[in-house]
Formats: sequence, C-alpha cells, structure tokens
Amino acid sequence: MMRLSEIQNKGLVWINVPKREENVLRAIQRRFNFHDQEIQECLPKIQRTKFVKRDGYYFVVLHFPVFNKKTKRLGFTEIDFFISGSTLITVHDNSLPIVDIFYKECAKNSGLRERFFQGTATHLLLELLRRLLDSVFPILLHVSEDIDAVDKKMFAEISGRVMAEEILRLKTNVVNFRKTMQGHKTVLEKLVTHGGRELDMSSYQNYVNTLREYTNEIWHTLESQKESVNALHETNESLVGLRTNEVMRFLTVISVVTFPLTLLATLFAIRAPGNPLINQPFGFWAILIIIIFGAVLMTAVFKKKKWL
Repeated sequence: MMRLSEIQNKGLVWINVPKREENVLRAIQRRFNFHDQEIQECLPKIQRTKFVKRDGYYFVVLHFPVFNKKTKRLGFTEIDFFISGSTLITVHDNSLPIVDIFYKECAKNSGLRERFFQGTATHLLLELLRRLLDSVFPILLHVSEDIDAVDKKMFAEISGRVMAEEILRLKTNVVNFRKTMQGHKTVLEKLVTHGGRELDMSSYQNYVNTLREYTNEIWHTLESQKESVNALHETNESLVGLRTNEVMRFLTVISVVTFPLTLLATLFAIRAPGNPLINQPFGFWAILIIIIFGAVLMTAVFKKKKWL
C-alpha cells in the first residue's frame, strides 16, 4: 500500500494512486466493492474515454495530452476516476503533475480542505478537472507557436525533406491532441445527466459551465490548428512541386542546348572524305567556336522566350 495516499475531511475521502499496481487496485476493490471490470481497465493499458454508472459509484476514464520536450511530439496519458457521493479515487501514471500538486496542496493546507472537502466528492472532482483542463491551454499555445514557426520557415531556403518532416510532426501532434480531447465533452455531459442526487451535480453548475467553456474553447482551437497545419501541408506540397518543375525545366534546357551541339561535334569528328575541317590546321578551334556560338545563340533565344 506504499503506492496509495489518502485524505479524509468532513466525511469525504480522496485516495490518490499515482502508479497502476494490481495489488493496490485489488486492495481498493475489496475496500469499496468495485466491479472487477473497472479494476482491469485501470491496469497499464490505454482505454477509450468512457463513463460507466455502477451501483454506488461512477467510473470515468479521461485522456490528457503530454508533451515530450526531447522528441517534440505530443502523446497522451490516461487518468481514471472512481466517484461516489463521499469518495474520489484517482488512478494514473504520475504523468500529470497537476494531480499530485492539487493533492499535496489539499493534504498540507487546511484552508483548501475546508474549501473543497464539503458537499459531495463531486466538488473535488470538478475542481481537479478544471485544473487539468486549464493545464491543457499552455500545450495548445506551444502547438500554435510551432505552427507559426514552421509557417515563417516555409519560404526560406530549407530542405524540402526537413520541412516535410516538421509538418508531419505538427500534423501528428494535432491529430493526437484531437484524439485525446474528443471524448471530454461527451463524458462531461454524461456525468451531468446521470450524476443524480448522489453526486449533487446541480449544486456545482458554475463548475460545469466552466468545464463546458474550457472543452469548447480547446476543441475550437484544435479545429483551427488542424486547418492551419493542412494549409501548411498543401503550401509545402505546392512549393516542392514548383521547385521540382524549376529543376526539370533547367535540366530540359541543358539537354536541348547540349544535344544539337554534341551532334554537331560528332559529325565534325567523323574522319570521312569531304569533312571540311578534318585536315585544316585550325579545325579544332573552328569547331569549338561554332559550338560556343551555338550555345550562346540558343541561350539567348531561351531567355527571350522566358524559358530561362
């Protein structure tokens, strides 16, 4: 039970489990008579977001984004909640500092316990969700800054491969972010609808409204970021196409210039009777001057037609 800590105040209990160990979860199951399915779903395997109503308690699974500073990639972590009128149990993998910060604040500060350990355990749950959603906004801002940074680099002399990798990383981050947050609104509405008298959801309408505003704002921002990244991807594809066309045009011009000159030089090199320059003392230089003149003439024609 070393991986479990508990706060009790005014008949309310908050148990925090910062590591998913089966022996700890089984001990909690025996104490509160939880269903075996929920205990299995709390073990280290990512579950989908969900809301389950059981006799005497509710089980909620939510995902939250986690940003890896080394790889600059966005992942997500799961946090599970067992909630009843008098009990809140949080099960997670310690990837969300906000949970432990709030828990330690409540454990050390009697004023916070007096503030949040009143009414039902719903007060604790909604305050924790508010703080967790509030911590999402800095990550949203970071993703937006990444998008702006790539946008500024778009027309710089940067390798197409490097730019494509940056845009792919952004697209992956936004997709993972959307997958992480897409179930929050549904779970919140189910919690409000099915919470009933036991959770006394009607007494916390201000919290519910705040959480709705947060989830809507986060989702609208993610929609905007998705459109921005798609626009960057399309712009980069167009730029890569233009650069490829420029290269192909340049190579085509070189081929058009060199082919007739090569043919001319080959003809003059044929040792056959009647070749006008084959036995002349300055034949080589004459051929060279003809080739240079032909190259200059064709280049001038191409520039006049704006092919170069």
